[in-house]
Amino acid sequence: MNEPLYVTIMKRMFFIPLMLLATLMVAMACGKDETLPDEQEQSTSGGEDGNESEEGGDVDGTNGRYVILYCSRTGNTAQMAQTIQSALDCDMIEVVPAIPYDEDYNAMLDRAQSEIADIAQGDFPAVTTEMENFDEYDIIFIGYPIWYGHMATPMQSFLHNHAELLAGKRIALFASSGSSGISASEREAASLVPEASFEESLLLTSSSLGSVETRIPSWLEGLGANREEGGGDDTPVSGNSIRLTLENGTAFTATLADNSSAEALKNLLAEGGLTIEMSDYGNMEKVGPIGQSLPRNDEHITTSAGDLILYQGSNLVIYYAPNTYTFTRLGRIDNVEEDELRTALGEGNVTVTLSLNNNE
Repeated sequence: MNEPLYVTIMKRMFFIPLMLLATLMVAMACGKDETLPDEQEQSTSGGEDGNESEEGGDVDGTNGRYVILYCSRTGNTAQMAQTIQSALDCDMIEVVPAIPYDEDYNAMLDRAQSEIADIAQGDFPAVTTEMENFDEYDIIFIGYPIWYGHMATPMQSFLHNHAELLAGKRIALFASSGSSGISASEREAASLVPEASFEESLLLTSSSLGSVETRIPSWLEGLGANREEGGGDDTPVSGNSIRLTLENGTAFTATLADNSSAEALKNLLAEGGLTIEMSDYGNMEKVGPIGQSLPRNDEHITTSAGDLILYQGSNLVIYYAPNTYTFTRLGRIDNVEEDELRTALGEGNVTVTLSLNNNE
């Protein structure tokens, strides 16, 4: 039996407003979760600026080998930083903009876009966070959210301000985003700190943030970062002489300089020696990567045959001819002449093994 026409009309009149209301509620729900483009949604682990977490903000750890620097708007990058800090028990410092960001979403969008455009013109927004040096740290962890595909502007400012101090250091980037990749921000970091050495990066998106407790330990293991204190039992290694053995069996002794760079090298050798693949450069030196950064004590030096030099914090140079530049002096091969050393090192590549000289 068909219902009366007026009943059908009344049902349709009632159904249309319900559909409109449902559509409006869905739109409101979608808008509520929206955050700065490419940044993840609000995390329950931190507040709007990432500082409401019990472990947020600056933390002094007991493991002096590492430091974490991060900025965070919604708390997700702060959560990653806190997980790293818990794993390593290291220092953690928040990079803070000089002018706090507006909580209003649209105002935040406008400011972020404006700052990104300003940076493209060489004008970096001010931050209040400053570091005097990074000499004591093996790895600098740099964390940030991704905004419009870019590194968050406060961290770009920090790297720009500290580029010289970060030269030669090992930097490991970590970031959070809604869906964008990390490669564009990696290029920005490399451009801001061109003389740093960048390790494997870590990106967690909205779909992978839930695995932070497993992803970060695996990433740290790949970097060789651990909770142990550097230098073992902190007992200084005695003596100031090392041994350099070439692949052809020729060996030299060298006396180390009296500075923190040479001391760090000596402690590194105490862990079992160091083998370096070295290549020739400029017909005056052999140069090769140490594998990690050492403290720098740069000065303007004119080298001579036998000088051992630290270049950009992470490369060993053996000079067999003079050169003048700004380097860190590590030491000098004992009683060697230019012709003798040049002949021993040979042309092209050479493998050199460094060890403590236990016969001094």
